[in-house]
Amino acid sequence: MSYSHLNQPLVVANVHNLVTDILANTISFNETMDKLNGWYYPFMNHLNTELFYLQPVLAFLSATQAIVGDTYPENVIWDHDKTQRFITMLSCYRNDIERECIMFSYKESQNKRELKQYTQSLTNHYSRLLFIRIDLKYAKETSHHVSIEDFDAHMRKFRELISNKKTCFEHLQGNAWALEQGSEEYGLHCHLLLIYDGSQRQNDWYLAREVGEKWKIMTGGLGEYYSYHDSERKQQYKQYGKLGIGMIHRDNPQEVENAVASALYLTKPNKNEQQLKSWLPNMRTFGHGIYRIPKRRGLPPIAK
Repeated sequence: MSYSHLNQPLVVANVHNLVTDILANTISFNETMDKLNGWYYPFMNHLNTELFYLQPVLAFLSATQAIVGDTYPENVIWDHDKTQRFITMLSCYRNDIERECIMFSYKESQNKRELKQYTQSLTNHYSRLLFIRIDLKYAKETSHHVSIEDFDAHMRKFRELISNKKTCFEHLQGNAWALEQGSEEYGLHCHLLLIYDGSQRQNDWYLAREVGEKWKIMTGGLGEYYSYHDSERKQQYKQYGKLGIGMIHRDNPQEVENAVASALYLTKPNKNEQQLKSWLPNMRTFGHGIYRIPKRRGLPPIAK
């Protein structure tokens, strides 16, 4: 079997999904055996002890090593007996996995409250704001070149560009971002929210395109993006009274409510399956700008 099309995050995600499927009893024995034979070697080949992994991935590593010991990964064949032992052993890790899911939901709830307060502060302060929503991701055909280290480096550099507030980030008044890992088709990606001064910026479609193209250039052509700002998609949202991107006026409560709801998509406590499956030490997966800064017009100075 050729593994040239696989990258580190995808292999880890497949192992994670195998464990969760087994514990949820949504996968057959024969399919489990086939996937063990398909994923064990590439997982061990991509294993990086400097990374942190989610509990299902750690359970996979611990259970498989308990069964095969020091056997070279390329020599391991998952037969009926080994597969049955693996399935049985996974139940020992169920509590740790469930505890991690609870902690994730709690942290996302905290992020949600924080982001809601942040976006409401901005909409209360400015008469009009331009909300931009865009997803930064990687082209499927080249995603095997992207490691979690690459993703972290790309996002750090892109956040620096946002902070500099030049070119397509000029007149930016707020931002928020969340890193996630989806299916093979979507893989590693970032949900990005940009909030501009509506008296200085008006064309949301153009700005979204400029930001997306900036991502593609910065990633050396590996990046792709998805914009929510084409007229057809916006019309669909508007038709159902849910349009929360584009120009948002403070004196229109429905627009403000929709904008805050759109922003909160970045933090969903029930999106356990979208977590990064592995990450670097000190790697941030969520963040937003700072509202209370000394130069924010109309506000009293921050007490020292």
